[in-house]
Amino acid sequence: MKLFLLCAAAVLASCGGGAPAPAAPVKAAESKPFKLTDLFPEGAGRDKVMNSCGTCHALVCVTRGQRNTQQWDGIKGSHRDKLADTPAADLDSMFTYLAANFNNTKPEPAIPAELAQQGCTPF
Repeated sequence: MKLFLLCAAAVLASCGGGAPAPAAPVKAAESKPFKLTDLFPEGAGRDKVMNSCGTCHALVCVTRGQRNTQQWDGIKGSHRDKLADTPAADLDSMFTYLAANFNNTKPEPAIPAELAQQGCTPF
């Protein structure tokens, strides 16, 4: 009987019947690096907004405070003098883009905390 138990133990040990092998370490999920362009959906006026608004404001401010069409029109009117060198067609394109993508029917996009803390000039 002892011989049988010794043989059984040897067979189990050689077949992996011992302690389980340690699991491979789990990698932390790699987060995708944040790019400012991720906040701005593709569309006509996007590049003009990104190249123009960021000269006076933290660009993330444009994406916050979802405004209705009338509010965007008011901001457009108050910015005409600040954007005097911008052709009217470009200004229209920019504010059409803003009203379509950052309006009060859509949630604010997720903004990393360090960018969300940037001060925004009131519009």
